[in-house]
Amino acid sequence: MRVLKIVSKEMKENFRSKKAMVFMVLFPIVLMTILGFAFSNTFNGDYKISNITVEYTDNGSKELSKGFNNFVDSCEKIGIRFHEVQEIASGINDVRNAKYTGYIVLKGNNIVFYKNDRDSIDTNIVETILKAFVDRFNVVAVVAKESPQSLSKINVSDNHDFTEIVSLNGERQPSSYDYYSITMLTLIILYGSISGIYSINSERVRNTGNRMLTTLAKKHEILLGKILGSSLSVLLQSILVFLYSRFILKAYWGNDIYTIALIIISEIIFSISLGIGLGFLFKNSGVASGIINAIIPFIAFLGGSYFSVDSAEGLFKYLSNISPMKWTNSAILNVAFANNYGDVLTAIIINLACAFVFVFLSTYLFRKEAF
Repeated sequence: MRVLKIVSKEMKENFRSKKAMVFMVLFPIVLMTILGFAFSNTFNGDYKISNITVEYTDNGSKELSKGFNNFVDSCEKIGIRFHEVQEIASGINDVRNAKYTGYIVLKGNNIVFYKNDRDSIDTNIVETILKAFVDRFNVVAVVAKESPQSLSKINVSDNHDFTEIVSLNGERQPSSYDYYSITMLTLIILYGSISGIYSINSERVRNTGNRMLTTLAKKHEILLGKILGSSLSVLLQSILVFLYSRFILKAYWGNDIYTIALIIISEIIFSISLGIGLGFLFKNSGVASGIINAIIPFIAFLGGSYFSVDSAEGLFKYLSNISPMKWTNSAILNVAFANNYGDVLTAIIINLACAFVFVFLSTYLFRKEAF
């Protein structure tokens, strides 16, 4: 019961602050609207295959070579150009120097694909189509070896279209409004950590924290109440931003809003825990807020809040992978647009693990002294 009273108190204080409401609600609304409009031409869901060139060396068996020629014909119909080269070393070097999207080597019944990762979209297209060909060839080869009489039941027509495996559904590619509705929401949630800082600082300035300790409320109840109260406040503010993006900007959030909500809630818990931890660590709220305002733009930049970091390479890719924002944004985008849940658990674990660190810090500092 005491925890619920503290939760109620925190929520009332948060919603009384006009400055906080403007920052947490109007600020992301303005940002996602402006950025969505400004970059509307950049986020074009209609991807046209062009300038994809692939080198290959054919030292394959008669059956593989015949099938591969059909594969080449199918690919050239959609704009992928093939060039044969005799020297394997030359082909590998051309890919290394980014002259070609990829290099395919046929040897006996084996296929080796060397890819150029500098253009991940084109490379993934070629790799996906090639995988379709390899899978089909392997099935036919196994059946021919184990049960030749069953070949008549399999469509082995030379006219098989291997490019059917490629799906470029423009309706499921994020528009600028889709992208910035998601990334600006996750960004402002991280700024919600300032609510955690002021939750602790206000008790210190008004000397109400020590009065709270004179009641029957335990320290862990006070800490839990503050985390829950501030988290619920940020959650309600986030819902307002979400509703604006969904119904005014017509942003697409996918069909599984419950999983996305879990990811967002985990980030809110991390954000508030971060703020409360810094609030205990620094007696001066200005210093704590300054640290937040210094590190969040950096974390957001690495996390893809302003532009996609999916094709990042080298040091930038490494730094991006240690940003909690990267995993949060990636998980939401993948769930919404690809029904891909691969990053969901990772994002939630990272957010909650970071939250645990700052809750532990808060508990330790709160145990040593009062506000």
